[in-house]
Amino acid sequence: EEEEKICRICHLNSDQAEFATSLIQLGCGCKGELGIAHVHCGEAWFKLKGNRTCEICGEAATNITGVGDVSFIEEWNESGATETVPEISRARGCWRGQPFCNFLMACLVIAFVLPWFFRINMF
Repeated sequence: EEEEKICRICHLNSDQAEFATSLIQLGCGCKGELGIAHVHCGEAWFKLKGNRTCEICGEAATNITGVGDVSFIEEWNESGATETVPEISRARGCWRGQPFCNFLMACLVIAFVLPWFFRINMF
């Protein structure tokens, strides 16, 4: 019966896989073939996804290692963002914003179009 089970990610059984690895239960709420995957397929899938939440049942895949919790990733991103962003935004904040470009464009239009409206014919 082990040979009949296939990986839900690569759709190969353990004998057909590129690297001969065994199939594992993901540890989420999925039953049968939906809860089975190769170790490397499961780790790669959930690493790309960014968390261990199963997209089918919505539960965490407890048998997958190497993928952190979402809360840890969010805390890490927030701590990194608070340390580095203010320095960058202070250095180039006014040059990156679109309102500044809009203001510059309006000044150019006014500088060239307004004198055209008030031109005086001398001859």
